[in-house]
Amino acid sequence: MSSLSPIVRNTSLAVLAAGAVVSLSACGLVNSLLGTGNVMNIAVGDCFDEAAMQTALGGEEVSNIPLIDCAEPHDAEVFHVEDLPDGEFPGDASVGDSMEEICTGSAFEEFVGVNYMDSAIHVGGLQPTAQTWDSFDDREILCYVISDEGPISESLQGANR
Repeated sequence: MSSLSPIVRNTSLAVLAAGAVVSLSACGLVNSLLGTGNVMNIAVGDCFDEAAMQTALGGEEVSNIPLIDCAEPHDAEVFHVEDLPDGEFPGDASVGDSMEEICTGSAFEEFVGVNYMDSAIHVGGLQPTAQTWDSFDDREILCYVISDEGPISESLQGANR
């Protein structure tokens, strides 16, 4: 069972999401214009170090997120990708709420094996911004789990913790 209260866990997710949103906006724009990088091509089952991802997304010059074979030490793994419905951009708060619901809901429980609020495993995510929504038809919510034990050399699928 998690030692963090639900409020702390939700606040942590919101802070992480806000950072990822800002980063993804610049990253998606530069990658799409230059045709470089893998940010828009990350898929379920990809593993990486979260700190390296945040560095890659947050730098002035966008670079690839360094993906790692899941059998090698890593601390994060993409577990779910879902597109939001077409239409007008619903606003950052609404998209953030959707990301939180998607990443901490049934997809998390199906992947990890326990409810998010009862889990010691944390969640991060990437979401579209108004700019990527309009310019690149980006509707994708990308959810990833973050190891609570530091680097691991396996998938967190079915971890049941």
